[in-house]
Amino acid sequence: NMEMVRQDRNDQVYKTKEGKWSAVVREIAARHENAQPVLVGTISVEVSELLSERLKSRGITHTVLNAKPEHAAREAEIVAEAGQPGGVTIATNMAGRGVDIKLGGNIDMRLAREIPIDADPSIRDRLTAQIRQEIAEAYQVVKEAGGLYGIGSGRQESRRSDNQLPGPSGRQGGPGAPRAFLSPAPPTFAIPGP
Repeated sequence: NMEMVRQDRNDQVYKTKEGKWSAVVREIAARHENAQPVLVGTISVEVSELLSERLKSRGITHTVLNAKPEHAAREAEIVAEAGQPGGVTIATNMAGRGVDIKLGGNIDMRLAREIPIDADPSIRDRLTAQIRQEIAEAYQVVKEAGGLYGIGSGRQESRRSDNQLPGPSGRQGGPGAPRAFLSPAPPTFAIPGP
């Protein structure tokens, strides 16, 4: 086990939901431009889709992971690759994903995806060395950018779920920082007048 170097950030609280979402998009854009990978936790599929639309309108390439079948089929790959330089991943409820986010990328996923099982051993060795080198270089880029930046975009139904998002930031001695962006929930009842 390595020392935890994660830099926990104070929550940012906004008066309105619009103010919060504008701040979240600005924060993602700034981190993305600096090649820092960003993992954004959302509280529902609908929220992840709305954030995705805002990022598309800004031209920010990103990946969405939620309960929709087209996303769930690639779940392990999406989570495993969330630590690549400049990567932006939107995930609904990070609890229980079961795949470690590796800064710079996941070597096992890349090897499985890019090297055929029946490849000649000399070709396999050359490609493996090349992929290892690329991931090592990507790790340095991510490390210099500050590691994985986790953004919580709202409180989950349970505190346990809220605690899942900061976990990947700063894992096993890697740098990282989580921050929650919050806005007050609208009242669910009307306050009677005088």
